[in-house]
Amino acid sequence: MRIWLAAASLSLVVAACSGSSSKEDTIVKTKPKKELPPKSQVETFADECRAGLEVAEGQLPGLLDVEGTRDVDNLLVPYNELLRNVDNSAATASLMRSVHPDEDIRKAAEKCEQDVSAFITELTLNKKLWQAFTKVDNASLDDDAKRLVDHTLRDFRRAGVDKDDETRARLKEIDEEMVKLGQTFGKNIVEDVREITMDSADGLAGLPEDFIKAHQPKDDGKIHITTDYPDYIPFVTYADSTELRKQLYIENRSRGGDENEEVLKQILVLRSEKAKILGFANWADYATEDKMMKSSKNVSKFIERVVRTSRKRAKRDYKELLKWKRKNRKKKAKFVEDYEKTYIENKVKAESYAFDSQSVRPYFPYEQTERGLLDITSTMYGISYEKATDADLWHEDVKSYDVMRDGAKIGRIYLDMHPREGKYKHAAQFTLRTGVDGSQLPEGVLVCNFANPRTNAPALMVHDDVITMFHEFGHLMHHILGGKKKWIEQSGVATEWDFVEAPSQMFEEWAWNHESLSIFAKHHETGEVIPAELVERMTKAHKFGIGVQTLQQMFYASISLGFHMADPASLDMLATVKRLQKKYTPFRYVEGTKFHASFGHLNGYSALYYTYMWSLVIAKDLLTPFKKHGIMNSEWTAKYRDLILAPGGTKDAADLVEQFLGRKFNYKAFEKYLTE
Repeated sequence: MRIWLAAASLSLVVAACSGSSSKEDTIVKTKPKKELPPKSQVETFADECRAGLEVAEGQLPGLLDVEGTRDVDNLLVPYNELLRNVDNSAATASLMRSVHPDEDIRKAAEKCEQDVSAFITELTLNKKLWQAFTKVDNASLDDDAKRLVDHTLRDFRRAGVDKDDETRARLKEIDEEMVKLGQTFGKNIVEDVREITMDSADGLAGLPEDFIKAHQPKDDGKIHITTDYPDYIPFVTYADSTELRKQLYIENRSRGGDENEEVLKQILVLRSEKAKILGFANWADYATEDKMMKSSKNVSKFIERVVRTSRKRAKRDYKELLKWKRKNRKKKAKFVEDYEKTYIENKVKAESYAFDSQSVRPYFPYEQTERGLLDITSTMYGISYEKATDADLWHEDVKSYDVMRDGAKIGRIYLDMHPREGKYKHAAQFTLRTGVDGSQLPEGVLVCNFANPRTNAPALMVHDDVITMFHEFGHLMHHILGGKKKWIEQSGVATEWDFVEAPSQMFEEWAWNHESLSIFAKHHETGEVIPAELVERMTKAHKFGIGVQTLQQMFYASISLGFHMADPASLDMLATVKRLQKKYTPFRYVEGTKFHASFGHLNGYSALYYTYMWSLVIAKDLLTPFKKHGIMNSEWTAKYRDLILAPGGTKDAADLVEQFLGRKFNYKAFEKYLTE
């Protein structure tokens, strides 16, 4: 599969033979063949994107046309190959819809994604295919194949394959409409880039010098600050102007607006209808049934447990924030506002914990940090990276590396790390190819939005950006190292959804530890390795605010869960957000904002945003051997690679963790993290 950059043309070449002829020669006159017009770049991409889907569509009749007992050879292997082909189209469509610089390509990818989703829905509702899986003799299968059959039958049931024809037709309509609505929801967020303007550089007071230099007045004579991450994060962290930070905060939390609120309402209505057709009380129960958590009731209990554990620390954090505001801004202040939190937190860390977040930026120029990340993972996992010279890249900023182990290529990664118009605005790992042993190697794409060294050298990073980079790379390693499985459904990041964040959250620790940071964190001017004492102060300062941050995450999780437990017909989304913010966080709602309209996870994660905190519980426990034996201990990094990442989805997540730790996971490390 190629990712198309330039227009490709296809023309019919006619070879003409010339020579003498006599009257006896028989001459056959034909109309000249009409040359086909060259295909456009968009048409060529559309053909390439659909290629896997079309192969899969052709494979389905033969897969179904088998009588008698079904087994590995006449069902599982051909079904696996069908899924591989359709997955290739799905992955290409999802990625290109999110990152391609050409809007017409993004639209073509959007259409391809819709077509793929429609086919997958038809598969999951295909009674003949379902019946084929019921005819498999599990006694003849190995453990992985048995697991595949069991999970496939479960997923058929969850799709509604056993319903009558009319009901299955309605389920198909729902799925297809939800795909389109989800695309619209995400697109509205990406395209709704807002900004504030200022007449002079006075509004940039407090910001780093390189940020100020990069934000000179434009043709209209004004300085523009956008809601894109490279602008937004530094501005709300460092800008001294409370009013300007408030303006940018409101713009950021208004993205999507009324249009996305209406789109989200339609999504919630359809999800609720589908859940009830399938016998669930609400979408939250449906979404959690096949996860580690098992039910919305368990999620609710988990949220409340975390809130109880973190509440005391959060009160202490908030008290310090308010104390600083009263001392430095407003003597009789009664509240710290949400748009003040990040700025004041940074000030408290500087004054009370002797740590200025700007002091570490010189140690994290982008290129150096990226290289360090590759070096660390090379050492940890016994791999190396070689520049992929034959990679088809969709933008000049994208890099690609082949991942090597013991002299053999085991996968390929792409790094698309800088913002541009029309690109996905958050940070995520996208699949380009899911590994299938003997058929194809895994390929993954890291998509982030960090300052670009090509246009803003040396592109010094705040430490929070470094953490984000490590977090997302944790997903990438899971995808590559777990990508050599026979069955595509068990390859890569294929464990329960509410576990998949654990490896990436765990890997954040390597961005905090001096042993790993010293490998790459060197001052961009002097070459000095980041001092251990500075890392220690940074770590101590980081612990301030954990309570408030945890409550904030539980606020987001409660929106995600609550929206999907409520009756969408009577759900007042904005009122619910206001109520939950008041219940879970110490910060007041800011008028003029509609956070839920720009909360992209409400589409992708639906009711499952609790995943981030649940995975953190597991991640903190997974870290316990490294706390004891060392962050770069080769015995434990290899054990982690082989027992957590490499198995992919061949076992339940809880079993993988128990296999690694030698015991069942528990809350002890997590609760210590919140209370110490």
